[in-house]
Amino acid sequence: MKISTFDLNLFVVLNAIYTEGSLTKAAEVVGTTQPAVSNALSRLREKFDDELFIRTGSGMTPTQKTENIILDVQKALALIQKSVNEPNEFDPLTSELTFRISMNDLSEVRILPNILKKLNSEAPHITIESYQYNRRDFIHALASNALNFVIDPIIPKSKNIKHDLIFQDEFVCAFKKSHPIAKQKNLSMETFLDLKQVNISNRRKGPSLIDVELEKVQLKRNIVLRAQHFMVTPEIIKSSDYVLVCSKSFAVNNGLSWKKLPISLPKVEQHLMWHASDDNDGSHIWMRELIRKAFLDLV
Repeated sequence: MKISTFDLNLFVVLNAIYTEGSLTKAAEVVGTTQPAVSNALSRLREKFDDELFIRTGSGMTPTQKTENIILDVQKALALIQKSVNEPNEFDPLTSELTFRISMNDLSEVRILPNILKKLNSEAPHITIESYQYNRRDFIHALASNALNFVIDPIIPKSKNIKHDLIFQDEFVCAFKKSHPIAKQKNLSMETFLDLKQVNISNRRKGPSLIDVELEKVQLKRNIVLRAQHFMVTPEIIKSSDYVLVCSKSFAVNNGLSWKKLPISLPKVEQHLMWHASDDNDGSHIWMRELIRKAFLDLV
């Protein structure tokens, strides 16, 4: 088939269906209607003489033909996108863009003051919107530009999501300076499990990382409060004998004492994520660097 007779926009639709696994979601990403996507898929099937996608209980499943060509299609689209997005065209001083970022309250406190200070002097017309999306919606939100960036410890499984590790710390047990355990040299497991603890989670139920690790050795913490936001905890900890498992930097920055945990845990991590189609966009490159520097200033 000659490329001169082929509507290249059909490849955009093909990639959207492959990425989203749904004609409706693909339509949202492409910015068209579901019937238009269905029509485009019919034309693609005719061109390739193949079904390309089979409707199943889990969505639109790609055929082997689609799997054989999709990588080349995605590379071609990325190359075209790169030629459209010229980094040098972005001028932060005159830009009126709005960047939408999904992050939790702790990341907001960590970086927004720094970023807003930079925007005030270098990009006075750029605005920021921050809200926390459900993790299952990250891929779709980034693909459809409902979000420009995500800051989160969990990286979604998608070839179309780019990411950088921008923050790393260790978990500690934080408490008020006058807490009885302050005089102890080390925190034993027995003492740790007896302590009244605050657990932070935006979910209604389910174990945190440390609880998963403790369950492996059939141990359980004494949790007396489950709250949604980290920023409510410093005053609670300072006015009680409750303790909090948190990052060392959070304890230090909020005037809390801390001790090493009696159990080994993976590092506290935050990753900056964005959609691959925005990888070479000048404004995205500029904002990614701003976010990275804001987190580096915490170290």
